Amino acid sequence: MSNTRNAVLDYATAQRAAIHDNVQGVREGSPDAIHDMRVAVRRLRSTLRTFRGAWDPRRSEPVRGELKWLGECLGGVRDGQVMAAALADALRDEPPELVVGPVAARLQRRLAGQTLPAHEKLRDTLNGKRFRALMADLDALLLRRPKSTKRRWVEKRTEKALARAGRLIAQADKAKPASRDAALHEARKAYKRGRYAVEMFKAEHKPARRLAKRLGELQDVLGAQHDTVVMRQLLREEGMRAFGEGENAFTYGLLHGRQHETATRLLEELRKVRKTSRTKRMRFT
Repeated sequence: MSNTRNAVLDYATAQRAAIHDNVQGVREGSPDAIHDMRVAVRRLRSTLRTFRGAWDPRRSEPVRGELKWLGECLGGVRDGQVMAAALADALRDEPPELVVGPVAARLQRRLAGQTLPAHEKLRDTLNGKRFRALMADLDALLLRRPKSTKRRWVEKRTEKALARAGRLIAQADKAKPASRDAALHEARKAYKRGRYAVEMFKAEHKPARRLAKRLGELQDVLGAQHDTVVMRQLLREEGMRAFGEGENAFTYGLLHGRQHETATRLLEELRKVRKTSRTKRMRFT
């Protein structure tokens, strides 16, 4: 890679632009805009972490902390949107005779009760001083040229991120069943950081494009597996609540079982995609 300094800076700057460009859509509640801003925040946080030392940590670390806060505000809305869509699809896939009781209404009420207040909070966030201060601090940070951005330094930082992800998923293999889901979730986050580090080189580096694609496939499987964990917990809670209020809880148990089956299938799929994502030392030349 001939211009590593610009690769890191340009990638970070593009994420800042994506945050700015989606502000109005997020205010209006657009799922796509909320998703896009959240991804940009994640990529930017990851860049500041993976390439820690490229900027003065006295400036970059506070920005990274504020990006975490913004990401949590976005996640409070986006997670509910994703879950509502997934559960609606799951219910539509079941024969009508197996959907017993006001299941859809109960689940919608549960998620809307979380998502609507979260979106009001998010709108207030985007209109507030703290968000404006974050964007100003981010601009000031990105106006400063990164320091330690020699090609080999960037390669080593990228390799380190990928190696950490590999260690975490290996630990998940050895984890007891009770803690495996949490271990896989940590591995998922680590692979996401590794993927973001690699993808900044996609435009000029064919091996990086291939690797980013494979890491994306692995991340998708891990993400889908984590979604089943969250959905099973929600279905259990709502099924118990419905039963306690005199409703038939059959469908909640059925959907819970379907999610367990999906999780088992995803773990099998994970073994396959892991083989294609294993890499040797990356060289951006």
